[in-house]
Amino acid sequence: MTTFVHTLNTVDLNPESIISVNPPVKLEKLSPSDPATMVMTDLTHVRAITIKPDDSIEFASKLMEYAGIRMLVVTDAAGSLLGLVTARDILGEKPMNIMARDKVNHHDIQAKQIMTTLPELDPLQYREVEHATIEQVILNLRDAGRQHAIVIDDLSDDSGQYLRGIFSATQIGRMLGIEISAGDKIQSFADFERLIAEL
Repeated sequence: MTTFVHTLNTVDLNPESIISVNPPVKLEKLSPSDPATMVMTDLTHVRAITIKPDDSIEFASKLMEYAGIRMLVVTDAAGSLLGLVTARDILGEKPMNIMARDKVNHHDIQAKQIMTTLPELDPLQYREVEHATIEQVILNLRDAGRQHAIVIDDLSDDSGQYLRGIFSATQIGRMLGIEISAGDKIQSFADFERLIAEL
């Protein structure tokens, strides 16, 4: 039995027509009282960008720049979460301290030497995030003194957990209409707190 497959029709374009590569998207400014999930990068829809623990921080820095992000997920060969590396880790005091202590060059420093390890991450549970507000996430980041927080969820068969999402202070600021400097933690949360006080 023969199966006939219909081909798709092409379109005749007007030479003067303008075609945008991406349709214009108007982002609605959010409020701190909006649901936290609205500012969470959901890794069931967006793939996390990962590096290995032995990768150099120079490679990590270039990867962040290329991808336009400020945090990478560190995984082992099996894909299990080991920790996080942020732009602040690379640009801050950690590399300088390692260079002075271990007498190594900057390009010799590896992600595992500066990453925030799994026991230090203090992840949030997705089932709580689902019922939280953006303000609660901001306060959590402030109290933890971090620019990022991870969210974990339970596997459907209850066999373990997986990395479900990521919160970024810089992204939250952008979606609230606040320009946040990724390197200025104190100023970032001062700006957030002023916004919350105005509600």
